[in-house]
Amino acid sequence: MSLTLLVSQEKWQEFDQAWSELMKSSGPVEELIGALRLVGEKKRLARCLPSVKEHAAKLAKDGRSAEAARLLGTAVQGGAAPGEILPSLLEQATAAWGSESWWPKYVEISGLATDAPDGRQAWAAFERLITFQKGSLIYHAGGWGVGEIEEVVNEPAEVVVRFQNGRRDRFPLAAAMDIFDPLPEEDLRARHFRDPDALRKAVRTEPLDVLKAVLLRHQGRASNVGIKNALMQIGIDGSSFSGWWRRARKLAETSPWFKVMGSATKGEVQLLATESDPLQDMRQQMLNQPTLNHVLTRVRDQLASAKDPQMRLVLLEALELRVRESKTGNPTALAAWMLLRDERKEPQEELLAHLRNVAATPPPADAIDAPALWALFATLPGAREQERCVQALQDLYADDWKTEAARNLQHAPGGMARALVEALYAEGLKEDLARHYSELLARPMRAPDVLIALARLAEAGKLEGEFGTPLARAQSLLSLATYLFVNRRQDATLMRAQTRLSEFLTKGKEPLIERLLEGADNDALMSLQRTLQRGVEEEIDSVMTDVFARILPVDTGSGLQGHRFWEDGRIWSTKAGLEKRRAELRHIMEVKIPANTDAIGKAAAMGDLSENSEWEAAIEDQRNLTTRASEMEIELRNVELIESAILPENVVSPGTTVRYTQQGRATVQEITVLGPWDTDQGEHVVSYRAPLAAGLLGSRPGDEVQVTLPTGPITLKIDSVRTLHFD
Repeated sequence: MSLTLLVSQEKWQEFDQAWSELMKSSGPVEELIGALRLVGEKKRLARCLPSVKEHAAKLAKDGRSAEAARLLGTAVQGGAAPGEILPSLLEQATAAWGSESWWPKYVEISGLATDAPDGRQAWAAFERLITFQKGSLIYHAGGWGVGEIEEVVNEPAEVVVRFQNGRRDRFPLAAAMDIFDPLPEEDLRARHFRDPDALRKAVRTEPLDVLKAVLLRHQGRASNVGIKNALMQIGIDGSSFSGWWRRARKLAETSPWFKVMGSATKGEVQLLATESDPLQDMRQQMLNQPTLNHVLTRVRDQLASAKDPQMRLVLLEALELRVRESKTGNPTALAAWMLLRDERKEPQEELLAHLRNVAATPPPADAIDAPALWALFATLPGAREQERCVQALQDLYADDWKTEAARNLQHAPGGMARALVEALYAEGLKEDLARHYSELLARPMRAPDVLIALARLAEAGKLEGEFGTPLARAQSLLSLATYLFVNRRQDATLMRAQTRLSEFLTKGKEPLIERLLEGADNDALMSLQRTLQRGVEEEIDSVMTDVFARILPVDTGSGLQGHRFWEDGRIWSTKAGLEKRRAELRHIMEVKIPANTDAIGKAAAMGDLSENSEWEAAIEDQRNLTTRASEMEIELRNVELIESAILPENVVSPGTTVRYTQQGRATVQEITVLGPWDTDQGEHVVSYRAPLAAGLLGSRPGDEVQVTLPTGPITLKIDSVRTLHFD
């Protein structure tokens, strides 16, 4: 039983009993000293003073003078009268350390004496000095973080400290006493210093052990903010902290040794001194939640990991109790009833009664508008809740549910769409599904999720019907892809649909979009190219880039000679250059930014941020990296392939090799003009945006052109222009 926890929860009778047993057993007093410090903070030292004197006398009799001195010193610091305790304290301290070579110097520095003007401060200084031993850890809150004492020098009185960042320095003992805090080995910061890999593993595999260490550091109770700050000091921040905190909090809620209060963002966790009943605690937590939405969120989270049938039963009973207090028509209440139906595997009468009332509402005047029941389904807050509406339909309409579903399929909300389509397919309603697919191909934005679910069946050959040509289907699906990309930030359901559509069109050895566009003519592809300029998911853009590069020819006889396509504001690049740029962006997003996040966490762990150069440098790097990534994302949305361009004949443009001579020189020179990301493709490759190539753009063989370089203007004569042919 933790003595500190007993004090923190003011269980004085249990504390006294545990202390008495400790005295009888002659066990170590380290934990008792920590508990007595908390007793002092609670201003309750007077009740413990007789036991302190009794225990100190027993320790002295057993030859444990150092522990006796520390016990008496803790009493002095906690509020005992120095005049009453100091003589015994100094006697035990002298017996324990008087023969050490450093004793005179430490007594001098600390001012420890029976007539010390401030006995509490004198003992605090002396106790801190004796903790400065070779190999012990200290913490500097001003920014240097954790360090290990490598050497203690008596003359002059100094300590040599090596910090976690590799810095090594010497400090006068008098200064070290003021700026360093002793760090127990069980502290997470100490564990991180000793073996960071082992601590990271513990964070992953033993989340409650890590949480317990944090709570013990805070006398058994800490707020969510305090827990987050403690983890930040060992480099666990951002998504790493969020993942750990979700696991730790779930486990703590079902542990008999922890009490979780409040929400995941505003609350506290307490380490209990005695084992509790987790089932009763969980039930009470649910009933104490401020809103039904809080209860539903907590129940969903717990059900995801709760294996104990009794715990699941308690969670569902608490949810039902709270949902009965709410209005049944509230979307959160409906979501709760549907969760209860899903878990209990049987219809819930309260839910069915409400759905019957809504289904009886007269249909809307405009057939485009959703009937009341389907509009209600769309109000449910999450995809999983909307998916459960399929079961609700079956409960409500029994055998007639298929007719209702087939008639209103296009009104199904995003989370319900795929499950409903698959359920209807399993029931053999292929003709109805084919009809809806044909209709939605003509109006793809009307029901994106339903269209995607139907396309999965139809394009796999599972539906038969008049769906139009492959090109027409591709145009419809790509129009939807651009719509979802442009509007995705306005609606989370659109973002989910965008992800599903992108995977459907691009995954596999032979992506669907390539098969649909096989044999498409140039005009159709150019039209699609203009459609995609509005923006599209990167995976679709990449596949379409391959399609354009492979199918669109380089047309040098189309009558477009002189067309200065490079002036349209877009960035022109080869496919290789584009892939290189995408790889650079991925490196920033997947390597540099995560590394920078780790650097920020490590810098924060050093303490005071106001004088922390590592923190400032890491934050500056973060700004630079995020700005650079944003700029590159904008660039990549505005890029066109040189391989897909219609190049004017005998005109210097991106995608050509130019031979020229400089006025006054006989040597013929040659450059290949490509994009700004292609300059590593050969010794004489020049970006069309570079001064030399930019000055030549649009010129023809025989032209004399004045080009302004950084070194000054020069005159060049164009000898020949050759169009490149890309594989």
